[in-house]
Amino acid sequence: MATKKSYDYQSAFDIIGPVMMGPSSSHTAGAVKIGNAAYAVLGGIQAEKLTIHYYESFAKTHQGHGTDLAIVGGAMGYSTFDSRIKDALTIARDQGIDVEIVEEDGDSIGGHPNCAHIVAEANGRHIEVIGNSIGGGTIKLRRINVEGQEVEFDHGLPILEIDGAANKSEVNHLLNDINELGASIDDELTETGENHSLVVLTLAKAISESTLDQIKDKYSHLNVSYIK
Repeated sequence: MATKKSYDYQSAFDIIGPVMMGPSSSHTAGAVKIGNAAYAVLGGIQAEKLTIHYYESFAKTHQGHGTDLAIVGGAMGYSTFDSRIKDALTIARDQGIDVEIVEEDGDSIGGHPNCAHIVAEANGRHIEVIGNSIGGGTIKLRRINVEGQEVEFDHGLPILEIDGAANKSEVNHLLNDINELGASIDDELTETGENHSLVVLTLAKAISESTLDQIKDKYSHLNVSYIK
């Protein structure tokens, strides 16, 4: 059975600081990056509601290790070096962001003990990200869900996520264009519907800002998120 936690505690504030100094990079820097992934997929805007499900190690130690500060800060777009991380819960509350933590029992749905499942909502947009913090500030994402369309995978960063009003034919054109721009794609994961599609491209290396801008310009009617 899941256990819900409130946010009145202050004990973790001195554990995590502007350079992410904490007892474990898995619980701090890695957690920020999982939060960053949710922020990117949401469209780089502040969430109105954040629900964070923890599994195994994260579920047992998130308070003491500052994981809540890290994930919430990351979900607000803060980097691992942002001094606001240590006050992330207070800032979220002051900005009216509804934050809920759920400690899940049982095995991790990400296949790793440091697993978080973030559900974020803003402006009528609903997204979900499942990520694992695997050590040394490194993460792997396991699932992305946008408006009910979902793909599962197991890959580290960087990742390019695109969704919106596109049919299968337009998705094929999109993939061809991205390949022609020289993106180093490891895998193409797509979930296409009649009028809405979700595309997740796992990348072997980073793409340039100019490449990203070209994709965004040509497909300005779609949501393009670069998770790095």
